[in-house]
Amino acid sequence: MIQRPWTCIWASVLSVAVGCAEAPLRGEETPSRVEIALADEGCDTETSTRCLCVGTVGDAAPRLEEVGVDLDVLRKDGWPCVRGDFDQDGAPDYAFPGEGYSCNQSVPVRVLFTRGGHVREVLALPREVSCLQRYVPQGAPMGSSQGLVDRGEGNATWFYQFDGKGWLVTSQRSEEN
Repeated sequence: MIQRPWTCIWASVLSVAVGCAEAPLRGEETPSRVEIALADEGCDTETSTRCLCVGTVGDAAPRLEEVGVDLDVLRKDGWPCVRGDFDQDGAPDYAFPGEGYSCNQSVPVRVLFTRGGHVREVLALPREVSCLQRYVPQGAPMGSSQGLVDRGEGNATWFYQFDGKGWLVTSQRSEEN
């Protein structure tokens, strides 16, 4: 009977210690959460270039504003995006084309990688794009090998695959797709 109360006390001390280890230190800000959803959950980013995301991007806001993403429009009405898992870590990632996005002109893109509901990293695609979609190679299991494809201007299709460090970029003539 005497051991039982001590066990409870040590368990309480341990839970407080673990909780404190995960809390931010004084003076540190808690990272803002990323809360994004497709405006229409039925929109397939593999076949459509017109899917919209609605929500907030947390600490990624300045990087998206660099390319003209209107954060108020994103929060209220939705902004063009491609949702996928581009780094294959099981967390959703989002590619946001910049201001003026349409299949008629090229714009810069920022890709927001998330982990645990927070921004892990924001990277630029190495070139501007015009018609952005999620790309899954034929025969690949769902959830693996996702990338981005630009079936854009001219006579070329560009593929972007994230390798954990940067973007691998390949292109081919559009007729070869």
